[in-house]
Amino acid sequence: MALDGSTRSRASSPASPPLIPPIPHSLLSMDKARKLGMLKKFQVGRCSEATVSDAFKKQSSILRYLGGIDPSGQNIQLSHKQDAMKHCGCTMSEVEHILAKYTWAKEAQQKIENLQKEGKPIPKSFNEVQKLMGSTPLDVARSNLAKNGQISRNALCPCKSGKKYKRCCGMT
Repeated sequence: MALDGSTRSRASSPASPPLIPPIPHSLLSMDKARKLGMLKKFQVGRCSEATVSDAFKKQSSILRYLGGIDPSGQNIQLSHKQDAMKHCGCTMSEVEHILAKYTWAKEAQQKIENLQKEGKPIPKSFNEVQKLMGSTPLDVARSNLAKNGQISRNALCPCKSGKKYKRCCGMT
């Protein structure tokens, strides 16, 4: 018998919480969700807790700044993004990445709600949500940077061709 009580059976509660929590629909509530730890899976790669904490602080400051301008995130202009860069001490790609995460999460939530209304099974993991969406937040950010002309010509093309941007979609 284990000392930690692992041989005991645990009764599951009949009213279990939903598998996928609702995603907020404003930039300020997205910041609150970050503080609750709901967005940890949006962080890509392996890094230390301090690095993740710093990234979340930067994301929080960007979301708060842009949320003060337009809480819905729908009418944010290039000048607002440039102001956020200066105010938060970050790059345009970081601002675009944060906004892409927000719009991607909002669209994913809408698709999940539609699946629930239709009575279809909903995704149970983040990978299943990515399959449902057909992209990742990072893909959306890269394409937004390319549309705004903010992507380096020597960077890999956001269309995932494997070519440099200047030899693919960035040819003039």
